[in-house]
Amino acid sequence: MSLEDRIAAIEAKDEIRELTAKYCHGVVDGDADAIVDLFCSDGTFRMRNASFTGTEELLGMYRTGVGNKTHKPFIQNHVIEFVDGTASSGRATGRCSVEIRIFQDGEARTGAGHYLDEYRVESGSWKLYDRHYNPYHLAPWSTGWTK
Repeated sequence: MSLEDRIAAIEAKDEIRELTAKYCHGVVDGDADAIVDLFCSDGTFRMRNASFTGTEELLGMYRTGVGNKTHKPFIQNHVIEFVDGTASSGRATGRCSVEIRIFQDGEARTGAGHYLDEYRVESGSWKLYDRHYNPYHLAPWSTGWTK
């Protein structure tokens, strides 16, 4: 791999990591428009048996899901791989762990899980093409969690 290809890969991975950080900030701010702008125009969010595809469905889900809520997501352990091994493909996959702090039903709770992502370049920027949230738990702080 040439030096230019290696630099391009580093820059692309950094842009993708910032994409997921901006996602968290959008959730904290309850800003559905900012979140959906991080997705491809035909992007999808999936969780359990629910799936939302395209700008309108995503806006509806995020306006309902994060508007006036207290979600505080923290992403870590982000691993990114390019589909053909180079950033020039404009396609990548990723997995990142997430811990979510939330105040729900009068009680502080902690949630955890991971995102399985597909990223694509659209209009010159990396975007979320498919984000699949796989939850592990959502438990009250007062009782803790178990596997």
